[in-house]
Amino acid sequence: MDEEYDVIVLGTGLKECILSGLLSVDRLKVLHMDRNDYYGGDSTSLNLNQLWKRFKGDETPPASIGASRDYNVDMVPK
Repeated sequence: MDEEYDVIVLGTGLKECILSGLLSVDRLKVLHMDRNDYYGGDSTSLNLNQLWKRFKGDETPPASIGASRDYNVDMVPK
């Protein structure tokens, strides 16, 4: 990545997404990055594979519980 950016935003939580959007509307070149392989920070929703990886490590979920795409688990209690 040898390009130049006006702003680099680290994290994909609500505040970071709003900031990134506002800066890009002002015609700034924004690089928006997160260390996780999912979007949303603490308020994300994870599919089964992502949820399993977060709490069980490198194991994969058993096929008997269904397809990963059938799950969408919010990380914020409602």
